[in-house]
Amino acid sequence: MAAVGAAAEPGETDWISLLPNEILGTIISLLPTDEGARTSIFSRRWRHLWCTSPLNLDDYDIRKNGRWSFLIHCSYPWPRNLGDNKNDRQLVAVVSKIISTHQGSTRRLSLRHNYTTNIHDKVYAWLMSPSVSDLQEIEIVHPGEDPLPLPVLSRFAPTIRAATFDFCRFTEDVPRALSFPHLKRLVLQDVIVPEDSLQNLLTGCSVLEALLLNDIRSSDESVIRRVLISSPSLRIIENGYSVEVVIENAPRLERLITFWGCYSANHGYTPLLVRVPDAQKVEILDSLRLAKKLVLESFRTTMRNVRVLVVKASESNLDTVIEYLRCFPYLMKLYITSSLQMCPTNDGHGYNPKDPIRCLELHLREVVLKCYDGNQPDVNFAKFFVLNAKVLELMKFGVDDSYTEKWRANQHKVLHLDSRASPNAQFDFRSDLTCDSFAC
Repeated sequence: MAAVGAAAEPGETDWISLLPNEILGTIISLLPTDEGARTSIFSRRWRHLWCTSPLNLDDYDIRKNGRWSFLIHCSYPWPRNLGDNKNDRQLVAVVSKIISTHQGSTRRLSLRHNYTTNIHDKVYAWLMSPSVSDLQEIEIVHPGEDPLPLPVLSRFAPTIRAATFDFCRFTEDVPRALSFPHLKRLVLQDVIVPEDSLQNLLTGCSVLEALLLNDIRSSDESVIRRVLISSPSLRIIENGYSVEVVIENAPRLERLITFWGCYSANHGYTPLLVRVPDAQKVEILDSLRLAKKLVLESFRTTMRNVRVLVVKASESNLDTVIEYLRCFPYLMKLYITSSLQMCPTNDGHGYNPKDPIRCLELHLREVVLKCYDGNQPDVNFAKFFVLNAKVLELMKFGVDDSYTEKWRANQHKVLHLDSRASPNAQFDFRSDLTCDSFAC
């Protein structure tokens, strides 16, 4: 970035500096906080741009990068009520200075540094500052001992597009009529919010596409066990196992992921199941062994119209996949992205030809196995579809590029391709089969 605004060599034109202030301001607002501030040293042309550009303020990045000097050149007093932690005092001073002196709006505010002392009053003052206006993204991850109290959300409702609140407390009720016309992603993790306010908040998000709920408590500290969802725009819902999501209306929903434990954007988590009522596509992300009977019953009763199934489970057992197929009578495409080696037999003994599966008889036209090694579990798995999918048009195998033509010829033999149930089926062994091949 240091070269972006550097003075042009003699005879050269500094094309970037010729851009309008509005465009330069947008570019600066996408940089980390300290790098955005450093653009002011490029030239006179850039000197005041950062101070008036939409602000991207991230206390974690400031602390991590450790380049304080150009941000703290002022007589702004260091807070003395933050104990003996010099780093905390210095960081609060920097954030306070930036917010108090910034002359433009704020595009993004992220407060996720692990402060060792109470900064509730400081955060409240920052959020209520006149310069924190037209906010588009807010992220507050508070690791303190007590939940961080938040001011009313109505201040940010007209412009906010993405919001994350972790270990926070909503101090006032959310009005029923409050609207968030641009909010597309909302994360509520370990928060305290009146139950009615939570429902009002969700109702007011008319364009919400992604929602994560985990460990939500009401004002009396009791856990909120059930949340009603009615949204014309939601595509992804992630919820902790303690929160039951009841979907009344979600016509665009693609994923509903239930996970154990604490969610974190920086750590992995284990999804249990995916349920997508009245959808065209379903993705199963992990084994359903913990709630298999319940989930399959939900599939059978709510998702009969599914046309595409993507199985990313770590144990893609053929008998389990057969059970999935019975749930989706109109299934047309089946994608298996995980390895088949965890299942020693994959013999399909759970299938009785006298009790045929509707999609195998009438609808399944494409099967893709992303990780195919040609070992016996793989062969058994694939052969089931070769011999039973009666309208199959294409079956793709993702293979290693080191496999020879002799190996491929042998696969034709062991898979019994000459005895395929669908006479028009094509079989394609490819070494370039990537995740992009599963777009649908």
